[in-house]
Amino acid sequence: MLILYDGIFISMDQEEHVYHNSALVIDKNRIVEIGDKDTILTKYPSCDEKIDCHGKAVFPGFINAHIHTAQTIVRGVAEDLGRAPSYTKLVPQGDDLTDEESYVFSLLGAAGAMRFGSTFISDNYAHSSAAAKAFEQIGIRAMVSERVHDVDFHGLGEGTYTVIPRLGEELLEKNLALFETYGGGEGLVTCCFGPHAPDTCSPELLKKIAELNETYRVPVTTHLAQSKMELQRVKEAHGCSPAELLNACGLFDEHLLAAHCVYLDETGKAMAARDGVHIVHIPEGNVKAGSIAPIRELQERGVNVVIGTDNGAKAFHREAELGSIEPGKLADLVIINLDSLHMTPCTNVLGNLIHLGQGSDVETVIVNGTITMRDGTILGIDEEEVKKDARRIAYYKWQDANPFLDKTYTYLF
Repeated sequence: MLILYDGIFISMDQEEHVYHNSALVIDKNRIVEIGDKDTILTKYPSCDEKIDCHGKAVFPGFINAHIHTAQTIVRGVAEDLGRAPSYTKLVPQGDDLTDEESYVFSLLGAAGAMRFGSTFISDNYAHSSAAAKAFEQIGIRAMVSERVHDVDFHGLGEGTYTVIPRLGEELLEKNLALFETYGGGEGLVTCCFGPHAPDTCSPELLKKIAELNETYRVPVTTHLAQSKMELQRVKEAHGCSPAELLNACGLFDEHLLAAHCVYLDETGKAMAARDGVHIVHIPEGNVKAGSIAPIRELQERGVNVVIGTDNGAKAFHREAELGSIEPGKLADLVIINLDSLHMTPCTNVLGNLIHLGQGSDVETVIVNGTITMRDGTILGIDEEEVKKDARRIAYYKWQDANPFLDKTYTYLF
């Protein structure tokens, strides 16, 4: 049993309860009680651990609804590419990594997400089985999918779309293999389907995934209307918009999590509202690309919009178990330090978190009732070894991908 006491508890429940002078009790992996501090501490005189949260805020763990953890290999460079790394030449691609290398960068990416307060991530990338093992190791809740496509990514950097049906079959088989290990839903790692995008998946492949999901009934994560290149390709190849293509293939429904949607047209907006599609807004990506998704309009139409990292339990149909601090819910929590220069004064905890909060403010992370990060240290990995391995692999992978890379600012240590 674990008890958190003092501090301020932001429940994020329907009534938006905020608890002062309170304590929260975790037994095994569930929240069992929250209420008056003195009453609870008297009721539970002995427990495995008590955490004093004075000067801190306790929130439900954040949910990152769209992440590619192994793509950390291109951080510091991808930000200036102008488009997604998968569509860019002379950068390391997911297919260029081995399972072992992908495992390292999945650890790195998941560790960064956890340090910023994420207790649940939805990861879609190549080598999904290796990523799943990394997430188990670090102790983060994750929904994993293989990046499924039948367009050869190695030609995308040149603007060439070459459909290879066997490639799509092989990647879909890898996605299906996840269900054999993680399809039961009992562990921290679960799985879903991950068609990459309307311009990198043929209609035949998209229809096959829709057909499979008639049986599996799990979330489907994809990219949608993220670039003008995508819109042009789909229009030329299929005579419709990306949203219309997904709809025609049977994927545009309440199971779909569509990321970006920067160039979603009027028809797409109307269909998203009509069919209960969840939109995953990536504001950082919008800023880098210089384009803004029509988020306000989508919300006004009643579309469920989640930010890349926020309280997105509804999008995964997990709101009965996650997303708020309530008795009976899974104990996925973050403790955030408010006693810092940039967080002072704290007239409004939510305002401070949204406008002033930094990843370094996250002090402790609890996933499924287990402390996975304590005082800023992630307990499930050797951080120094992960960083060392990531630096080494990135150095030679960048050498292979781009022999002409300017190494003036490269720093290997």
